[in-house]
Amino acid sequence: MSNPEAKERRARRLLTRHGEAAQVARTVTTGGGPSDPTGGTTTTTRYDVQVVLAKIDADRIDGTNIQTTDLRVLCTTADVELTLSDRIECSAGDLTIIDLGRHAPDGTTVFYDMVARR
Repeated sequence: MSNPEAKERRARRLLTRHGEAAQVARTVTTGGGPSDPTGGTTTTTRYDVQVVLAKIDADRIDGTNIQTTDLRVLCTTADVELTLSDRIECSAGDLTIIDLGRHAPDGTTVFYDMVARR
């Protein structure tokens, strides 16, 4: 399915029918450094999203970058652009984002088709 509009419709339909509530967790450390022995202050902010979890297609698994235990995660957009340092908190546990899979045909992110790891 190469048509961006069709891909977006299919993703929205899957998220509406099969999506589960999840959160994107972003942890930021401020302060710290050579002159601050405390190590700084760590703050985690969570953003509500809907996700659909699925197995990775076998043809995408290379054993190194994408492993058999990784998950495909369709994700709605949050209040911020997601980054590889964010984590997904969902029914499968805390997931590390391996590949964002940002779908943004006109430059604005419509959804994410990520690869994530437990």
